[in-house]
Amino acid sequence: MELTIQQGDLAFAVGKAFGSVSTKSPMPLLSCLLLEAEKNTLRITGTDLELTTAVTVPCTVKSVGKAAVSARHFNDVVRKIPRGPVTLALAGEQVEVRYGDGRGWSRFPIQDASEFPRVPEVKGETKVVIEGDALSRLIARTAYAASSDASRPQLAGVLLHGNEKQIVMVSTDGHRLARAGRKGAFSALGREGIIVPSRALSAVSRTADEATSPVTIEIAGPRNQASFTTQVGEYRVQILVRLLQGPYPNYEQVIPKNNPRQVTLGREDLLEAVDIVASHADNVTRQVRFSIRGEQVGVASATELGAGEHQVNADYQGEDLDIGYNASYLIDMLKSIPTEKVTMRLGTALGAGIIEPVGALTQADEELTCLIMPLRLPEASS
Repeated sequence: MELTIQQGDLAFAVGKAFGSVSTKSPMPLLSCLLLEAEKNTLRITGTDLELTTAVTVPCTVKSVGKAAVSARHFNDVVRKIPRGPVTLALAGEQVEVRYGDGRGWSRFPIQDASEFPRVPEVKGETKVVIEGDALSRLIARTAYAASSDASRPQLAGVLLHGNEKQIVMVSTDGHRLARAGRKGAFSALGREGIIVPSRALSAVSRTADEATSPVTIEIAGPRNQASFTTQVGEYRVQILVRLLQGPYPNYEQVIPKNNPRQVTLGREDLLEAVDIVASHADNVTRQVRFSIRGEQVGVASATELGAGEHQVNADYQGEDLDIGYNASYLIDMLKSIPTEKVTMRLGTALGAGIIEPVGALTQADEELTCLIMPLRLPEASS
């Protein structure tokens, strides 16, 4: 293997692939990157067997070949070397990197590339295409609500499903729920859809945000693997994911259809109030109290850490209501909503509440709904 490549191209590919490398695996090869020089391209792959990232970048190949090198060591050096042409070549049991017109070089021990885990080939029986920026927004508006509870593994991901009218992403941990949709023909995904691990979606979101072409999503026949492929300029990025197995809960059953109390507030004002008052909240429950009184909503908390209250102007015509919420959950939700105002649609002090943007989103063909379960106050009532 011998090739010449621009440092910027090499650093991009290495950095992307490095994000999928295992940090704790007992298998030494899973701490490596696979370098494969082919005709006019270098493909760099990193994997932990659950998440695989393969990046193909242009280069000038003198001789084809492949090698496996320590991911952390290789990434650390490649990102630091100066911009300009870089030469990679196999030299015995090492990969040699030369840069800076001969001013510098580094060598990296290699492992047996033939033993590197085989990258799964997704023969997509199901295929859909979505714009990268749209996919990135859907992920940002939902992934935060996925569960970290190992006893309910299917909730550790985001449900991705669709029909002839829209694509929908949903996540929940049982205490909160986020549902984001975009209009379009996505019936190939089906009603049951797929469950994508939230860690994988973080990688997909970063790439989708940079994408210069639509993202192609392919799902293997058994629905145990999915591939997200796009172009970032001249670079081809493919992220392969081992999917979580369902069934996913019927989330539509928990979304209340008729919450009569509607409170409209400035999103930034509410976010500021909750963030400040949360400094006094219990470290476990993170509970803050909402006292809803006509044109004012008081957000308060009192523990041995201290106490505080913050008033927020509101538009509300219903009966007075006191209700408790987890401040951290509220902050995550409010940060995911892009509009100036939000509406809280509430029922009782113990019932699920809906938080929605007021007015159309910037992208008129998209929608967002958030649900949050309240925390019981000592004197909670309806």
